[in-house]
Amino acid sequence: RLPEKVHSCDQERQSALEEARQNPREGIVIPECAPGGLYKPVQCHQSTGYCWCVLVDTGRPLPGTSTRYETPVCESDARSKSTEIDDPFKDRELPGCPEGKKVEFITSLLDALTTDMVQAINSAAPTGGGRFSEPDPSHTLEERVVHWYFSQLDNNSSNDINKRELKPFKRYVKKKAKPKKCARRFTDYCDLNKDKSISLQELKGCLGVSKEGGKCLSF
Repeated sequence: RLPEKVHSCDQERQSALEEARQNPREGIVIPECAPGGLYKPVQCHQSTGYCWCVLVDTGRPLPGTSTRYETPVCESDARSKSTEIDDPFKDRELPGCPEGKKVEFITSLLDALTTDMVQAINSAAPTGGGRFSEPDPSHTLEERVVHWYFSQLDNNSSNDINKRELKPFKRYVKKKAKPKKCARRFTDYCDLNKDKSISLQELKGCLGVSKEGGKCLSF
């Protein structure tokens, strides 16, 4: 039996290092690896000072563990459970995106959004038009990022991003996330109920940051 193709930390680290070399100002997250292609339980984003716990076999962030300027306490052997919550996006195909590239693409998109949010918060002038609500302490860093970005896109505060509001999102995804071929149909991928607009839950889901149990979070 052929061994299953694993998405190893070492591979991801190599491509992240390469990307950081080419785009030194992008603030790329470089994964920290353990032996055997596993991830170290604590991962950090050097340029923003955030750290979080991950599943050691997939590198997937564990919700609610992000801290800033301190190291979170993580289980050293947290592994993916096969009884994962039903996630409608888990096996959903992203058209035009090669197998195994979806995770890489979504991770790079979240990294870009996180960097932008941190920069925006740090440079937000009190008179600026930025709508910064106080972050909910129970939210993970990723959830804060999605809430923040959603409020940037949702100009008419209708609680969903309509066709017109999706245009800047499409441009952003094309510009910031890699591989590029995954960007083309990403908004269709996010639009789970095909109503030509994206709700907060859909945006969270397609970016892989929906809360355990799929509860709808109120603002």
